[in-house]
Amino acid sequence: MDNLNVPLVTVGIPFYNAENYLSDAVTSTINQTYTNLEIILMDDGSSDASLKIAQAFEKKDRRIKVISDGSNLGLPKRLNQLSEIAKGVYYARMDADDIMFPDRIKQQVEFLTKNPEVDLVGTGLVAINNNNDIIGLRKRNASNKITLKTALMGVWAAHPTITGTTAWFKNNRYNETLRRSQDFELWIRTVEKSNFASIKEPLLFYREASTSSIKKYMQSTKYSIKTFWKNKHKTGTSFVILQSLKKLSKLSIYLFFFLMGATNALIEKRSIKLPENKKKRFIAILNKALL
Repeated sequence: MDNLNVPLVTVGIPFYNAENYLSDAVTSTINQTYTNLEIILMDDGSSDASLKIAQAFEKKDRRIKVISDGSNLGLPKRLNQLSEIAKGVYYARMDADDIMFPDRIKQQVEFLTKNPEVDLVGTGLVAINNNNDIIGLRKRNASNKITLKTALMGVWAAHPTITGTTAWFKNNRYNETLRRSQDFELWIRTVEKSNFASIKEPLLFYREASTSSIKKYMQSTKYSIKTFWKNKHKTGTSFVILQSLKKLSKLSIYLFFFLMGATNALIEKRSIKLPENKKKRFIAILNKALL
């Protein structure tokens, strides 16, 4: 897509000690078929080679801007800073350890253009491990209106798959006091006054194996249950009890696999196993993204 009359899209990539994966994330962004991009790489005080990697990309591509102040301020602060300085009509979330499908931005911009009432759109994803091997597929049901209950169940979209209007991100800030679940908190706080949508097909390779410690899992579970009860007057007690029990059940299963040293096996079960022909198709897409 060489026509620069199409809307400018800002891709914001915050990073912290991501030297093993940052190059793939940035390469897949540079290789988007949608080319009218502003790519902002924001360092959060990395102590590894991440900053040098980012700066090397900046020298090669005029669309890339690296920002580093040497401080470690945390992810939600960096997410807010990225949206504050974004110049694009649309803003695309991206994590430093994931990989975009080559048509990700193109497809999401087309969706947002055809559906101007939509603020944010997420997609399905393909899970990969730390070696970029395909684990499986995570499908999302297509929907042009995500409800509070859907958002509370945490199934509408993974954070790094989301693209939306930059104005929405500027007007709806992440809670900077949260070290975990800042995206979940934002969706719950804003879903009833916004319009969230989802695309069924996967447009992101999501790195599963690099997440998550038992401490993080416990913190996320605790916060989710607290949020369920906070919204009880809107969703009903039965919904809250059911979702809380589901979260506790998942935590118990994760704890068991953690104690058995088998969390990778559990992570693999989150995704749909792919037949060999479909797996080869996604491998070809992955290779194209990283050319």
